[in-house]
Amino acid sequence: MKQKDEFKREAIINVTIDMVYTNGFAGVKMAQIAKKVDISPSTLYVYFKSKNDLISSIATDLLKKITQTSQNQMHSDLPFKLKFKAIWLFYVNFEINNRKEMSFINQVKQSPYYKMIPLEIRNLKSSLVLDLLDEGKRQGLIKNLDNSILAALLSAFLTETVKLIDSKTLQLNEAETNTMFLLAWDAIKN
Repeated sequence: MKQKDEFKREAIINVTIDMVYTNGFAGVKMAQIAKKVDISPSTLYVYFKSKNDLISSIATDLLKKITQTSQNQMHSDLPFKLKFKAIWLFYVNFEINNRKEMSFINQVKQSPYYKMIPLEIRNLKSSLVLDLLDEGKRQGLIKNLDNSILAALLSAFLTETVKLIDSKTLQLNEAETNTMFLLAWDAIKN
């Protein structure tokens, strides 16, 4: 069996993310990935058993990375509103600075590939936000609504904030992102 090379694995992942960003999942062909990475198709299958394995492995790794990085942004000793703002800013900046990866994740979430990701990984990312919302409700700081409603509202604000920054309607600066954060905060605060 061939020895796995971490640089080749990263190249395969990066090429796949680029292809999905440009052409969606239908545009991902294992032979094309192998050609772009300059490896044989059989070598590609040493790293990933199938296209399904490739897509779900990348998504799993990305979700782990996003969750771990966002957890590092939350300091338990901060007041709730500051923790909430830290997570808000993390996600705005992460989406702006990792467009292809976020596009990949968003496409996975809308596809059958999402069910191939281990449930504990899918739940881990969600639980971070849901736990924070529960904390805010326990403290009486945010509306006592179902978390799925609050999460949908916040997701919409976050998505639109990123779109406004992308379209240059908003600038990526402290004043503009703070304004958008305060609008989201005002929507959920008690």
